[in-house]
Amino acid sequence: MKTSHLTAAIILLAIFCSPAGMSARKKGYRLNYDKREAVAEQKEEAMTKGSFMVASQCTDCNNGYTLQQVTFSGYDKPQQSSVETFFITNNTDRTLTGVNLYIDYRMPDGRQLTRRFFHLSCKVPAGETRTAEIPTWDKQRSFVYEKSQASSKHPGTPYSITFDPIAYYLQF
Repeated sequence: MKTSHLTAAIILLAIFCSPAGMSARKKGYRLNYDKREAVAEQKEEAMTKGSFMVASQCTDCNNGYTLQQVTFSGYDKPQQSSVETFFITNNTDRTLTGVNLYIDYRMPDGRQLTRRFFHLSCKVPAGETRTAEIPTWDKQRSFVYEKSQASSKHPGTPYSITFDPIAYYLQF
């Protein structure tokens, strides 16, 4: 009896420790998820956790806050840059934790080039200004913001921008 149990244990050990047994054990179900979505969800949670949203010009609806209290300025994107930068100013009495906004990109004649939506997580104390940086929409580096420095070798096509804030988040 002891021999048969020992033989069975050796056979099982050989099966599970062999390369064929190892690959058989590795097969199974995996939880597939998009890491970018998980990171975006974590950023969204960090932006909104412990905060309340201001999403209209109705002062009665938003505890006296309006969208106009958060301003955007100083946009810059030189032609060869891979990022766009601008300033966010928080003119409220609470810490700004995030902003949802559209940026509208237009040719000098008014034609729209593109429009992008952003969830920006930030931490801007009351009454202060911070720099925001986003990846550029101009992957081929053929456009230059009308107020930025153009390339001397290959002058780019100028464009203008408009910020359209949808909502912002203030810390409790």
